[in-house]
Amino acid sequence: MIRRAAPLALAAALLSPASLSAEGARITLDCGFQQSCSEAGQCSPYGGSQVFTLAPENTDVAGSGDWTIALGETAPLPARGLSRTGPWTWQRPGDGHLHSLVLTGTDSAMWVRQWLPTELYPETYAEVDFMLCEVTG
Repeated sequence: MIRRAAPLALAAALLSPASLSAEGARITLDCGFQQSCSEAGQCSPYGGSQVFTLAPENTDVAGSGDWTIALGETAPLPARGLSRTGPWTWQRPGDGHLHSLVLTGTDSAMWVRQWLPTELYPETYAEVDFMLCEVTG
């Protein structure tokens, strides 16, 4: 238990309230995918990378509140965060997905994409990507 708490404590220190209170403060995660899993736990190796840029917009001291998130060079989207170390949730207009990003240590994260039922795809399903990341902020 202590072994798992140490990386999160380090991540929390990196993303301290003082650093987030600065105007324009951002958190960048430069991540490489390690594996991708289905909602049923079927996993396979997965290559590629993704950069996430998070910026607090209207948050309390703990980092809970409104954020923006940009994936790569895309325009930032509104997101909600529960703390300065996540999880963050957002939805891209029109894609029918709920996205969640969770820091799982000082150099790791999970990205969950949940498909909501639609007329075309009536079943809910999800993909979970496990990533190693360089976190700066």
